[in-house]
Amino acid sequence: MKPQKWLPGQLLPILFLLMALLLQLLPGFWLTVCRAQGKVAQGLGPGQQVPQHLSLQMVNHPTPTATLSDFKGKLLLLDFWATWCSSSRAPLPLLDSLQHAYGDQLQVLLVSYTAARDNKASVTAFFEKWRKPDGSRYRLPSVVEDTSLIRLFPHTPIPHFAWVAPDGTVQAITRSEQVTAHNISSAIREGIMPPTLRPDLDLSRPLLTNEAIPPQAARYYATLLQGSVDDGPARLQVRQNGDAESGLVAANMSLLELYTTAKRNLYPEFGSKGLVLELVDSARLFPTKSGLAAADWKARHTYTYDLLLPEGTSENPYRVLLDDLNRYSGYRATLEPRETDCLRLVRKGRKDKLKSKGGEPENRLYSKTAPSMQHMPLSTLVARLNSNNTLPLLVVNETGYTDLVDIELKAGFTDLPALRKELRAYGLDLVPARRKVPLFVLRELHTSTDNNSHLTP
Repeated sequence: MKPQKWLPGQLLPILFLLMALLLQLLPGFWLTVCRAQGKVAQGLGPGQQVPQHLSLQMVNHPTPTATLSDFKGKLLLLDFWATWCSSSRAPLPLLDSLQHAYGDQLQVLLVSYTAARDNKASVTAFFEKWRKPDGSRYRLPSVVEDTSLIRLFPHTPIPHFAWVAPDGTVQAITRSEQVTAHNISSAIREGIMPPTLRPDLDLSRPLLTNEAIPPQAARYYATLLQGSVDDGPARLQVRQNGDAESGLVAANMSLLELYTTAKRNLYPEFGSKGLVLELVDSARLFPTKSGLAAADWKARHTYTYDLLLPEGTSENPYRVLLDDLNRYSGYRATLEPRETDCLRLVRKGRKDKLKSKGGEPENRLYSKTAPSMQHMPLSTLVARLNSNNTLPLLVVNETGYTDLVDIELKAGFTDLPALRKELRAYGLDLVPARRKVPLFVLRELHTSTDNNSHLTP
């Protein structure tokens, strides 16, 4: 008996032909898969379908879990937010009123995610505390501890909004400024969505090498760009190389904000004080002084500064920022002695009541309850005092004390007499005086003669 062939001879040519065709198609197949995966990694955009069956953990919702399919058939507004962010909290009353006004035509769905350092407990506690003027609770539902929607809609600043049509397709990506009653009405009644924002730039990478040149090719550069680089807010990101600061990106800032950033980091004892504006064009520094619409002023008078320092450098990036601003911005800021009214921080008595008992350095001076600091220099306290808007005068350190200190100020910083009483317990006091002290003076180098109406002496 002859052994049976596994494939009849006449099928072998057909099999070889099919294999050849498959080998021709495979490269295109894998290329399509990689491109699709690349789109997911970059996030969804207008026209793309949102996965409907992701399991989402919920609060302020009839059930502990939900899927996006539960909200299909209505305009879905995803609001990525955080309980600790004031910019995220600001739109919530408007969102609540819009939800009430449009009922089943609209679903506002807040999205709190793990990467934003919130969890179910913090969101639940927030809604327990957050009330309407009449004392009733807001009832906006929120996704909590999300890890899936954030991947579909990656972003940097918050709040961040995704507009999803009733059929489940993404229609727009916006900031809170575009979430208005008019835009919601247009979206629901006419299907007209607000324009989608430009993607956020990745500020962890040098701006001039994003996507084009590998970051490791850059050794040093500094760039000052005029005009907003994206639709995000003003923000600062410091570049780190191990424990050292190797550069920074200050995006969408006015020249005043850039100079203030340098001042705050080079002269921390000034806090928010110690700045003198001398013969500057206020229209270039303050949008309310310009007469321009907010968007027009931002396009003309905001800047982005990008700096990468060489590896191993000892340069301070904020010193480089200040030097570059003085060279290229048309302004100059210098420390100059000026006579001014101030509060002298002085020692009282000979007994040392300040010296630290040791331990890890800890600064809790900005805490709302029992502010304190441990094992830190007295300059840390001076910086906090000068960041206190309830103290009208600059605080000048005249103690001459150089050891590390421990201090607890239970009364806080809002009541000067109470603050002085607590400082006296440590052998310190704040004494009004007039002194010639170094101040951070900002002046314009070449003031245009046709802008004299804006000059600030």
